[in-house]
Amino acid sequence: MIIKQQKYNAAVYCRLSADDGQNGESGSIQTQRELITQYCKAQGFNVYDYYLDDGFSGTNFQRPSFERMLNDIDAGNVNVVITKDLSRFGRDYIQSGYYIERVFEVKNVRFIAIDDNIDTLKNNNEILMPLKNVLNDLYARDISRKTRSAFNAKAKSGQFIGSKAPFGYKKSPEDKHQLIIDEPAAEVVKKIFDLAEQGYGYNRIAKTMRAQEIPNPNQYFNQHNPGFYQAEYWKKPYDWHTTSVRVILNNIAYLGHIAFGKQRLLTINAKVKTKMPQEEWIITENTHEPMITQLQWDTVHDMLKTRRREDAFGEVHIFAGLLYCPDCGTAMSHHARKEKGREGGEYSCNRYKTHGKNYCQSHYIRYASLYEIVLDDIRKQAENAYRHEISYMGKLWEIDSRKAKAGREKAKKHLDSAAGRIDELERIIRNLYEDKALSRITAERFDSMMAGYETEQKALIENVNELRATLEQAEEEQFNVRQFIKYIREYTDIQELTAPILNQLIQRIEIGNAVKHPESGLRTQDIKIK
Repeated sequence: MIIKQQKYNAAVYCRLSADDGQNGESGSIQTQRELITQYCKAQGFNVYDYYLDDGFSGTNFQRPSFERMLNDIDAGNVNVVITKDLSRFGRDYIQSGYYIERVFEVKNVRFIAIDDNIDTLKNNNEILMPLKNVLNDLYARDISRKTRSAFNAKAKSGQFIGSKAPFGYKKSPEDKHQLIIDEPAAEVVKKIFDLAEQGYGYNRIAKTMRAQEIPNPNQYFNQHNPGFYQAEYWKKPYDWHTTSVRVILNNIAYLGHIAFGKQRLLTINAKVKTKMPQEEWIITENTHEPMITQLQWDTVHDMLKTRRREDAFGEVHIFAGLLYCPDCGTAMSHHARKEKGREGGEYSCNRYKTHGKNYCQSHYIRYASLYEIVLDDIRKQAENAYRHEISYMGKLWEIDSRKAKAGREKAKKHLDSAAGRIDELERIIRNLYEDKALSRITAERFDSMMAGYETEQKALIENVNELRATLEQAEEEQFNVRQFIKYIREYTDIQELTAPILNQLIQRIEIGNAVKHPESGLRTQDIKIK
């Protein structure tokens, strides 16, 4: 009796990633291919095709050649899959086991790992294969941990480890971990910050860049790295988006600092990176030449916090985001005019404008009048700061101290009290668990008491966070006094107001309602500049 031997069409699968290392010639794709080809000849297998994934991690099965092999299995073209060893097939033991023990078994596909002596036809894999898969998975996790640790160490030492330099910089030819300024692109970055400092928002900056036909970051990068982008979207050279502008204006690289760890794969086989909270970033300061100053950065971000609308003539006025009604607290509304003698328009309370006199008063003031008042005040402040710096600073400290000292002391007292009570509640809760475990109290009594303590604890923690924020703000205001002295002295001979100057020096302007005095007939108006 003659037994007909099954004909095997083999899929030769080879894989190598950067994490695996070359391990000499034994680990290379070519060596894997030759080894499996010789094995097929010796076994009398027909090689249907070679499936080579070079540069792909074993923890992720979304590999082009692997997926092509699965398609050929579905089509019935392949009935045996052969690899050099299990680690070449994959390093995730759950996924590897799924394909070998579920997918291949259902499709009646034999699996062979030559060096590991595993052959599903011979049933020699019940113990060895799962164990090998687990070891490969552990190896991949260990490699991932060591790689992340090495990257963290490089980031903390100030080395740039990104694949692409931020727009406006390039990697130094002498040291790829060092950033140097790329002048043409840097001019574009500086222009974006200058526009933002003048009061332009993300959308208006993007429109301006498109109108002026300035190449966007993708186009600029591709000009210097032809063929990098496979997709076609980069071929719209002047198509600026608000997202691109936002990324640039919020990148601390332009201050000369490096931030690493903004996004991370939370697991080794995760498909999408997760954005990490800023407190978990690794930030190393002063690693390369900055493009902008800290002053410009602070001014821009203070301005971006406030929405600035364009007027009827497409302009954003320099006082945008600074004017408020002292009575109802709403922002002042600007009315644009181009009439003779009314250049710049005027401001009034927005609540009064939208709801009428039953809700607030007009607080009307002409733009030209406000401009002259603020310009004159800045000149006086600058003159005092320049000629009488010590006494001037003393007055500012005195004003700040009167206003903030009592609040700081009160916040500090409440903070100490709340923190002490939180510690006390922790001890009470621990003892409560112990009483329940030893049956000193009933489960109902435990639940009732625990609910009350946990509610109190949660409220205290929220209160502590608020108090700490209050103290941080007080410290920031003290810092602002020192910064104000530094900046104001530069404007003793100021001739013109601009949005950047106003936002450097002024936090808030309150426009009081004009009052007409019955005896003199004069109109007076309180204007407070903070």
